[in-house]
Amino acid sequence: MAMTETTTHDVMLTWVSLVHAGTYLPTALSGHLQERVGISLAEQDLLSQLEKAGGQLKMVELARIIYLSKAGVTKMVDRLEGAGLLVRVPSESDRRVTHARLTGKGTRRLARSRELLLAWVEANFSAHLSDDQVLALGGALESVLTGHGRWEGQVAHLGRLPGER
Repeated sequence: MAMTETTTHDVMLTWVSLVHAGTYLPTALSGHLQERVGISLAEQDLLSQLEKAGGQLKMVELARIIYLSKAGVTKMVDRLEGAGLLVRVPSESDRRVTHARLTGKGTRRLARSRELLLAWVEANFSAHLSDDQVLALGGALESVLTGHGRWEGQVAHLGRLPGER
């Protein structure tokens, strides 16, 4: 079997494709979720993180987990609270600390958004790839993220998917 050598052109084309896909696909998915269930992909992520944490997290922890500033999280929580998907709860032990708590309505909206997310990813991402390509791409991205100390927690970041226990 002949070994191929990767050229600078190959590397740059792959990089540009990754950046473009990493911008286009989440933006398109976010618009789809917003249109169908009234929450963006980032808001879906925030709700997923609350669910994963047992339904409640400190605002500062949310900011760290979803890679947003405190102000960004505050703005997002304002919107989600206004929609009845979560509530702010003052800490019983420290009045300076506020928690965000998922509501029943938020849990139901999250479940619906996950169904839509999975269907969208299947139709707009995995439908264009073979099983081998999905596994190769996943392995390659894991290697890059591991090299930067960013892989740990990626699978847990997904939250619970429909059909999983």
